[in-house]
Amino acid sequence: MSVFKKVSLFVAALLCLLMGSSCSRDLPEFTVIRVQVESNTDEPVRIYGTKGAPEAGIVIRKKYDQSFQSDAKDGFSIEARCRDENTFIIIKVWVNGKLMSQTSGNKYLTSGYISVLK
Repeated sequence: MSVFKKVSLFVAALLCLLMGSSCSRDLPEFTVIRVQVESNTDEPVRIYGTKGAPEAGIVIRKKYDQSFQSDAKDGFSIEARCRDENTFIIIKVWVNGKLMSQTSGNKYLTSGYISVLK
Protein backbone atom coordinates (compact mmCIF):
# COMPACT_ATOMS: atom_id res chain seq x y z
CA MET A 1 0.00 0.00 0.00
CA SER A 2 1.34 3.41 -0.86
CA VAL A 3 1.96 6.13 1.73
CA PHE A 4 -0.83 8.26 0.21
CA LYS A 5 -3.40 5.48 0.68
CA LYS A 6 -2.27 4.86 4.28
CA VAL A 7 -2.52 8.56 5.14
CA SER A 8 -5.91 8.83 3.41
CA LEU A 9 -7.19 5.81 5.31
CA PHE A 10 -5.90 7.21 8.61
CA VAL A 11 -7.50 10.63 7.99
CA ALA A 12 -10.83 9.02 7.04
CA ALA A 13 -10.80 6.87 10.18
CA LEU A 14 -9.95 9.89 12.32
CA LEU A 15 -12.78 11.95 10.81
CA CYS A 16 -15.27 9.14 11.41
CA LEU A 17 -14.13 8.88 15.01
CA LEU A 18 -14.44 12.64 15.59
CA MET A 19 -17.84 12.87 13.92
CA GLY A 20 -19.16 9.92 15.91
CA SER A 21 -18.16 11.47 19.23
CA SER A 22 -19.58 14.88 18.35
CA CYS A 23 -22.94 13.38 17.32
CA SER A 24 -23.34 11.68 20.69
CA ARG A 25 -23.14 15.07 22.43
CA ASP A 26 -25.92 16.47 20.26
CA LEU A 27 -28.46 14.15 21.92
CA PRO A 28 -30.55 15.95 24.54
CA GLU A 29 -29.54 15.33 28.10
CA PHE A 30 -32.47 14.98 30.45
CA THR A 31 -32.41 15.70 34.13
CA VAL A 32 -34.76 13.82 36.45
CA ILE A 33 -36.33 16.20 38.94
CA ARG A 34 -38.43 15.18 41.94
CA VAL A 35 -40.45 17.82 43.77
CA GLN A 36 -42.09 17.15 47.13
CA VAL A 37 -44.27 19.77 48.84
CA GLU A 38 -45.98 19.22 52.19
CA SER A 39 -48.13 21.42 54.40
CA ASN A 40 -49.48 21.03 57.93
CA THR A 41 -53.08 22.06 57.15
CA ASP A 42 -55.79 21.28 54.62
CA GLU A 43 -55.57 24.83 53.25
CA PRO A 44 -54.94 24.95 49.48
CA VAL A 45 -51.32 25.53 48.47
CA ARG A 46 -50.47 26.72 44.96
CA ILE A 47 -47.22 25.41 43.43
CA TYR A 48 -45.35 27.12 40.57
CA GLY A 49 -42.38 25.93 38.53
CA THR A 50 -43.13 22.27 37.85
CA LYS A 51 -43.03 20.92 34.30
CA GLY A 52 -46.37 20.78 32.56
CA ALA A 53 -48.09 22.95 35.18
CA PRO A 54 -50.39 25.70 33.93
CA GLU A 55 -49.26 29.29 34.32
CA ALA A 56 -51.62 29.63 37.29
CA GLY A 57 -49.82 26.77 39.05
CA ILE A 58 -51.05 23.55 40.63
CA VAL A 59 -53.31 23.61 43.69
CA ILE A 60 -52.69 20.89 46.27
CA ARG A 61 -53.79 20.02 49.80
CA LYS A 62 -51.39 18.51 52.34
CA LYS A 63 -48.95 16.68 50.03
CA TYR A 64 -47.52 16.74 46.51
CA ASP A 65 -44.83 14.39 45.20
CA GLN A 66 -44.02 14.41 41.49
CA SER A 67 -41.05 13.38 39.34
CA PHE A 68 -40.46 14.55 35.80
CA GLN A 69 -37.75 14.86 33.19
CA SER A 70 -36.50 18.31 32.39
CA ASP A 71 -34.38 19.55 29.54
CA ALA A 72 -33.50 22.72 31.45
CA LYS A 73 -29.99 23.73 30.47
CA ASP A 74 -29.14 25.77 33.54
CA GLY A 75 -31.69 25.60 36.34
CA PHE A 76 -35.13 26.32 37.77
CA SER A 77 -36.95 27.23 40.98
CA ILE A 78 -40.11 26.03 42.74
CA GLU A 79 -42.57 28.31 44.58
CA ALA A 80 -45.37 27.43 46.99
CA ARG A 81 -47.99 29.92 48.22
CA CYS A 82 -50.88 29.75 50.64
CA ARG A 83 -53.26 32.47 51.87
CA ASP A 84 -53.26 31.15 55.43
CA GLU A 85 -50.37 32.61 57.49
CA ASN A 86 -50.38 29.59 59.81
CA THR A 87 -49.81 27.01 57.08
CA PHE A 88 -46.30 25.61 57.37
CA ILE A 89 -44.88 24.49 54.00
CA ILE A 90 -41.88 22.29 53.24
CA ILE A 91 -40.32 22.07 49.75
CA LYS A 92 -37.79 19.36 48.88
CA VAL A 93 -36.22 19.09 45.43
CA TRP A 94 -34.03 16.26 44.15
CA VAL A 95 -32.00 16.46 40.92
CA ASN A 96 -30.94 13.09 39.53
CA GLY A 97 -31.56 11.48 42.92
CA LYS A 98 -29.54 14.03 44.93
CA LEU A 99 -31.34 16.31 47.40
CA MET A 100 -30.53 19.81 46.12
CA SER A 101 -32.89 21.99 48.13
CA GLN A 102 -34.92 21.73 51.31
CA THR A 103 -36.71 24.83 52.57
CA SER A 104 -39.59 25.47 54.94
CA GLY A 105 -41.67 28.41 56.06
CA ASN A 106 -45.13 29.88 56.35
CA LYS A 107 -47.46 31.28 53.69
CA TYR A 108 -44.94 31.94 50.86
CA LEU A 109 -41.89 29.82 50.11
CA THR A 110 -39.38 29.46 47.28
CA SER A 111 -36.72 26.82 46.73
CA GLY A 112 -34.38 29.44 45.34
CA TYR A 113 -32.48 28.89 42.14
CA ILE A 114 -31.44 25.25 41.66
CA SER A 115 -28.70 24.64 39.11
CA VAL A 116 -28.82 21.47 37.00
CA LEU A 117 -25.38 22.02 35.47
CA LYS A 118 -22.99 19.18 36.05
